[in-house]
Amino acid sequence: MKKLFAVLLFVAVTLSQANAALDLSVFTIRGFEGKGPLEFNAPEELLLLQDGRIIVADQRNNRLQVLTPDGDFTRAIPQLVASDPIRADGKKQTSAKALLPPRNASESGNICTDPAFLAEVQRYFPRPTGMAFDSKGQLYVSLSESDIIAVLDFNSGKVVSTFGRSGRGQGELFGPMDIDISPDGRIAVAEGRNKRVQILNEAGKCLKELVYQEETKKGAFNAVPPRGVYWLNDGNLVVTYPTFHQVVCWEPKDGKIIWRYGSGKGSEKGMLNSPSYITASLDQNLLISDTLNHRIVEITRDGKFFEHHGRRGSAPGRLLMPRGMALNRDETLIIADQGNNRVHFFQPGQATITLREAKQLALKDDWDAALTRIEKVLYLQPNNEQARDLMVNALYFFGNRAFNERDYYKAEEFYRRVLRYRPDDANIPQKLDAIFWAANQGLIASIVFGIIAVIAGLIIVWIIKVLLTRFIFTQSQE
Repeated sequence: MKKLFAVLLFVAVTLSQANAALDLSVFTIRGFEGKGPLEFNAPEELLLLQDGRIIVADQRNNRLQVLTPDGDFTRAIPQLVASDPIRADGKKQTSAKALLPPRNASESGNICTDPAFLAEVQRYFPRPTGMAFDSKGQLYVSLSESDIIAVLDFNSGKVVSTFGRSGRGQGELFGPMDIDISPDGRIAVAEGRNKRVQILNEAGKCLKELVYQEETKKGAFNAVPPRGVYWLNDGNLVVTYPTFHQVVCWEPKDGKIIWRYGSGKGSEKGMLNSPSYITASLDQNLLISDTLNHRIVEITRDGKFFEHHGRRGSAPGRLLMPRGMALNRDETLIIADQGNNRVHFFQPGQATITLREAKQLALKDDWDAALTRIEKVLYLQPNNEQARDLMVNALYFFGNRAFNERDYYKAEEFYRRVLRYRPDDANIPQKLDAIFWAANQGLIASIVFGIIAVIAGLIIVWIIKVLLTRFIFTQSQE
């Protein structure tokens, strides 16, 4: 799982609104290039914990950094040790090939628990790249140069086991990049150098290989190296292919492709340039790190374009080669801004925060309090579609309430205001007709009764006239 307990994310935020747009109008940055606390050298993956803490794979510093929800440094994994040369100057004291698990280290398939080897991994921790939590809260980290996955007890920061070894066979790894773990424990590993995605069980045994191929100009097919992996709630797997500039959704059981996004290399709508990591957005859309376009691309769950976010640059609020990212419960998008060696926090502006409050009040039918907030949002953002729709609902509420209280003047005022936000609303003419008949029912009744009285009077006159005529005629005959 890319984020611990990620299923709970945004249940209260999205409410009943569909296709909510991210608001990245407020931003802060934490960190800069270096080797000390809150200093980074090519940050890669980024994860959130349930309590909001942030884990950053500080790749070329050969460590993970754990930050507070606000981005303050708390600890490093492995722990910073002044006497440890690799922590002090960032240079590795062993090659990636030296970190080879012993063949007889464990009886559990690909799992290695050899204490000497685990101590070596703990010390050097070379090139952490992808990260994911399993259902037990253990942290899995891909060490791309050693072709292994390290399993850590997150609380202590200790490596408790590893699995995989360098190779091209099933269960072996060559250039593991991103990893993700499904709720049922399947581990998806994107292998850049083996040009495949391997799906492994908890023991590191291969369950499935997914190989994506591109057709060459000569009609041959070449495998494409994957980069990022992300399990969807429905059990499908989304994979990025940076050299092919495409994102692909797989049905992993049968190896079928559900959809593709990316029409080629470029910066136009529908195009990508070296996509890498994936995470969930609002309304369960997907966010893609469009790394060499220096932006975030938002797409729907069925692979349709939704929005672009971010612009290239090194100033605050700009991105340079974004990598891992996560969206927290406050709708703050946290990005590993790799090219700038920092972590970027993009937060919603005042309009979004106020709109969120209005939605919460609307759910409680507290429209009196919600109305002032909706009006504030529309003052800040007159064309905000969610605020306009919410305003229509509020005006209907107040119009109906005034109508029931027989305050027809106010009811008409509220209903007519609906047309400012929804000019073609077909219900408004019916509402205004109802107000007209209800407001004038006394006058209408008086007119009707008057007409009836006149007709009755005329009938009576006619009857009297007839009777008098007959009486006079009878008298004249006598």
